[in-house]
Amino acid sequence: MTGDRRPTEAGQSLLWFTIVMLFVGVPLMILVVDGIQFWRVRNQLQVAADAACEEAAFVGADRAAYRESGVARFGSTGQATADATNTFYATLFNRDALQYGPTLQIRFDNHMPGAICTASANLQPMISALAAAIPIEVEAVSEIRFSR
Repeated sequence: MTGDRRPTEAGQSLLWFTIVMLFVGVPLMILVVDGIQFWRVRNQLQVAADAACEEAAFVGADRAAYRESGVARFGSTGQATADATNTFYATLFNRDALQYGPTLQIRFDNHMPGAICTASANLQPMISALAAAIPIEVEAVSEIRFSR
C-alpha cells in the first residue's frame, strides 16, 4: 500500500544546524573577532605607554642634580612630556586603520622617582557596531635610572 507511508525526517538536521549556528555560532564569532581586536589594541597601548614612560623618565631626569648630590629627581618636565607624547603616537602605527583615538597622561613622581603614564582609548567593536564603545586603559611606570 502506498498510502501507508511514514513521514520522513530528512532535512531536520539541516534545520537544527542552522538554528544552532544562528543563536550560538554567530554570537561566538562576534565575540572572538571583537575580543581579538580589543586584545590587540590593549597590547599596542601597553607597548606605546611603556615606550613613552621610558622616554619621559630618561629625558626628564635631572642629571646635574644627580652628579652633584646623588639625588635622582626630575628637572624640567616640559621637554620630557613632549618627547614622551611623540614617542607614544609614533609607536601606535595603525590607530587610523582601527579607528580609535588614544590619549596619554604623564605624571612625574619625585618620591619614587619615576614617570607614571596612563594611556586610554575608546574602541568601537568591529562586528557589533550597534554596541557602545569599550574603554581600554593601561598604565606604565618607569623609574629614573642612572649608571655611575
